[in-house]
Amino acid sequence: MMKKPILGSVFLSLALITGHSFAHTTLLSSTPANNSMIKQAPEKVTLNFGAEVMLMNIKLLDAKGKDIPLNYQVNHDHKKSFDIAVPQLKAGQYTIVWMIMGADGHHMKGDYRFTIQAK
Repeated sequence: MMKKPILGSVFLSLALITGHSFAHTTLLSSTPANNSMIKQAPEKVTLNFGAEVMLMNIKLLDAKGKDIPLNYQVNHDHKKSFDIAVPQLKAGQYTIVWMIMGADGHHMKGDYRFTIQAK
């Protein structure tokens, strides 16, 4: 007789765990792409996520880790894609560091690199 409540609890636990893992999203693509070598400096960076998220923070770092200011203001828009204007960049390696908040309130972060080739 105890098998039904235990079995029900197991299925409920699995459903909650599985549902929680699907609530999180990842960065699907970016422009410039991760580890890309580009010939011309981009005017913007684009982040494309798998679900609607709020972009909480984004940083652009040069090869020495120096923060390059971006004109991005956090707002409460939940979107799948974000375009962020960047200042004129010289040849070199750059890192984009981002932090998002999913619909469930969970914060996720990541980074990627791209290189602008010297002319």
